[in-house]
Amino acid sequence: MYNLFRFIVRYYLLLLFLLLEFFCFYLIYRNSRFHQAAYSNTGNALSGRVYSTSQNVASYFYLRSISDSLVKENASLRARLQESLYDTRVDTGSVSDSSARRYVQSYSYIAAKVIRNSIVEPTNILYLDKGSAQGITKQMGVISPTGIVGQVVNVTEHYSAVMSVLSKDFKVSARFKKNDYFGYLRWDGIFPDEAILEDVPKHAPVKVGDTVVTSGYSQLFPRNVMIGVVKKVHAEPEKGFLDVSVRLTSDFGNLNYVYVVNNIRKEEMQQLDSVINPPKAH
Repeated sequence: MYNLFRFIVRYYLLLLFLLLEFFCFYLIYRNSRFHQAAYSNTGNALSGRVYSTSQNVASYFYLRSISDSLVKENASLRARLQESLYDTRVDTGSVSDSSARRYVQSYSYIAAKVIRNSIVEPTNILYLDKGSAQGITKQMGVISPTGIVGQVVNVTEHYSAVMSVLSKDFKVSARFKKNDYFGYLRWDGIFPDEAILEDVPKHAPVKVGDTVVTSGYSQLFPRNVMIGVVKKVHAEPEKGFLDVSVRLTSDFGNLNYVYVVNNIRKEEMQQLDSVINPPKAH
């Protein structure tokens, strides 16, 4: 109480000035319609700005949940595409059988967020925020909304590691969308947006701008997933195959959300491989 009294005594002139100033503003506001309207407009504008700012801040914090919801919905929709289904119809040549088409699910998709990435190493690895608890296992393919990304090489309960297309050890079968000529895609370790399509026959009608997609021969990806477009075609006289440079459509420097491809029929294919190529005795 004593300190408060000392404060008032010390600054009584300033306090008196502020009190009189406030009283003057009050008299002006009370007796002037112009100032009343100006004050009201200023208050409304300030309130509007505060409300707009608070809404923007709230919307920002909701963006993550909205993005997660949209990615999960996209994964569900992607599973309904024809490339993710298997046609069990038996074509007997009769007209009645043409409508007896029944599809079963061949691929499903698990949405995941990229939490770490690299594009400058000889073997580039990216990490996802989903793991075995969400159904991810080794040897699953990974795609982005614009093209292929790589394959899962290691998994923990809540995370997984993916070997990127931008890796010297990654190789996948690819074909030209306009025909059935195919080759094997690999990264040459130079540019993060280019890869090489090898073993394409010389007589294949390949042109700059042709679209390159997955062939469906690999267990990693369904058929017709986007890979890139032809940037350059080179044919050496002593070789029987073309060297095709492909501009990748996935932006590996800006990956955010991806889809892990679950090949539901993969084990059945592996059973065939084990019969054709049985393990060697040691």
